[in-house]
Amino acid sequence: MAPQNQRAIIIGGGIIGGVAAYFLHQKGWSVTIVEKDRFGYGASHGNCGLVVPGHVDPLNSPENLIKGIGWMLKKNAPLFIRLRTDAAWARWMLQFIRHCFGSHRQVSAAGRAALMTETISLYDTLIKTEGIDCHWDTPGTCHLFRSKKDFAAFRATNHFQAYVGYKVKPLIGAPLHDLLPTISPEVVGAWHDRQAALLRPDAFMRGLAGVLKNKGIEIVEQTEFIGFNREYGRAVAARTDQGVFAAEAFVVATGAWTAMLSDALGCRIPIQPGKGYSVTFRRPANSPTLPCFFEEQRVVLTPWSDSLRLGGTMEFSGFDDNLNPFRLATLFRALKQYLPLSIPDQIEEEWCGWRPITWDGLPIIDHLPDFENVVLAVGHNELGLTMAPATGQLVAEMTSQESLHIDPSFYQIDRLF
Repeated sequence: MAPQNQRAIIIGGGIIGGVAAYFLHQKGWSVTIVEKDRFGYGASHGNCGLVVPGHVDPLNSPENLIKGIGWMLKKNAPLFIRLRTDAAWARWMLQFIRHCFGSHRQVSAAGRAALMTETISLYDTLIKTEGIDCHWDTPGTCHLFRSKKDFAAFRATNHFQAYVGYKVKPLIGAPLHDLLPTISPEVVGAWHDRQAALLRPDAFMRGLAGVLKNKGIEIVEQTEFIGFNREYGRAVAARTDQGVFAAEAFVVATGAWTAMLSDALGCRIPIQPGKGYSVTFRRPANSPTLPCFFEEQRVVLTPWSDSLRLGGTMEFSGFDDNLNPFRLATLFRALKQYLPLSIPDQIEEEWCGWRPITWDGLPIIDHLPDFENVVLAVGHNELGLTMAPATGQLVAEMTSQESLHIDPSFYQIDRLF
């Protein structure tokens, strides 16, 4: 397919859809993004802004499964699961458990690594080439532990990361306190990841929107996708509540909402919304200069020039958009346990949103079975920001029918059926 003078419609205006639009435009496509809410909103707005190519280990592991069972019995645990009886949820959970064992973990890690290995250089090029002001920096991250047992157990994760050529360094005593002078005395050790970066996601998405518009890419907001018009196995138009958008190719990048689009897509996509929370407030004078993971509580602290963002928790409660004050409070409780900072009274933003969680930790990047010209790019779990550049490139290559720079077999849709 020669893309010149041909149109591609991207359904979904999050980080995946926005970056895919950027790379499609580079290949000569005329691109329109259709978003049911606002461009750059949802999980692309409220995440902690970390680009972490070393996070290859999926949620699926025997260790996480054991911890998860214990967390279900604790009110203030990092994981909350609302009991449900629907068959789709039961099947998803059984598959998640199955993928904690055998070779599934290694396969998932390899597939995740393929999308993340070059991500920092890809972001660096995009941000500097287009002049996006988004607090881009490469300070690394620090994984903090209050438990000697958990600190030692993380070494196994480090070895697993080394499986794909990635290592982190242990810190205890003076080296740790030199790096984080305000650390709590209850922190027994940390692992320092020097190969990680950060940006402010809302600022990046605003900047990306400006770049796309300057390149002639149309962004249509407040427009809900309903389905495709089909002819001879191909989609010829996307139907929305605001009219019909005709094109030669289509990309579906709808994140967690993909689970609600079974009828429109012609197949059921087994994604569960994993609800996360974040809170943003003005940065205290004694705050750290690099992002920190509070490992036992699964909470992240990201520092920007004038603000801090705390984020975390995993809540499987369906599409519940209530901002639970108890879950927000757990973020501050975790902060006090690891870094006793003074918290200002004024909060800039409290947020919750859904991560698109697949049962094997891998995204789906493939053509829809019923439509040879529709590419699905969803299910990036908790790493959409980190996986976005390589996903955008892969989507552009698939849509343009070019050779692919990444083995696509990891992300094929038929593995889920």
